[in-house]
Amino acid sequence: MSEGAVIVVSILLAFGIDALWAQRQLRIEEQEALVSLQVDFTTNLRKINEVIDKLVVSQKQFATLVRLSPEEIRALPPITVSEIMKAAADPWTFDPVLGTTDALVGAGKLGVIRETKLRESLITFLNLLSDSIEDSSDMRFFAREVWLAEVKHGGPWSDPLTEIGHSGQVPGIDFIHQATPEDLLNVRGDVQFIGLSSRFQIAVGYYVSELERIRDQIELILNLIDEST
Repeated sequence: MSEGAVIVVSILLAFGIDALWAQRQLRIEEQEALVSLQVDFTTNLRKINEVIDKLVVSQKQFATLVRLSPEEIRALPPITVSEIMKAAADPWTFDPVLGTTDALVGAGKLGVIRETKLRESLITFLNLLSDSIEDSSDMRFFAREVWLAEVKHGGPWSDPLTEIGHSGQVPGIDFIHQATPEDLLNVRGDVQFIGLSSRFQIAVGYYVSELERIRDQIELILNLIDEST
């Protein structure tokens, strides 16, 4: 009987050790996921703020074209002329970092995160991104229409000081001429151009509203990650 009891205890102890080891591995996996999520969403917060700021500034610059008098437009410095012309259709979009979130969802491992609210917030974040696709598509569509309308007035125009991409100044387009105050006056007098660009600005407004909702969700996720680590 004593030998049988030893065997039973040994088996139970082995199961207990396995369960503890499995729990330990899950907690290690969870901590690794939380660290990766924190890196991803810290980057996402920085990127989305940059995009929102650029789009809001662009809207204000286009409003300048509508409000200024012809005399004020003719007195604008070259860089301001270039900024206003570019603002007529400058569709910056938010490209999120989704590596860790996609990996957890795709592998069915979202459950490794114990905090229910954090899991739900990650799913909500993905849903909000999906909702924003329509607005970003509208914005890009009307931007293309504005660019086509520019051709009728001698465009497109370019300026090394405003043609800045994510990695710096865009190369190879120095031969494209810069817009002048007279070019601004010409496009402002084109009802179709102003209408298309105004429709683009409306799409920007809706897109910025969606991005602000996404930003709130990113901030919530970062706070929940801080509470879980």
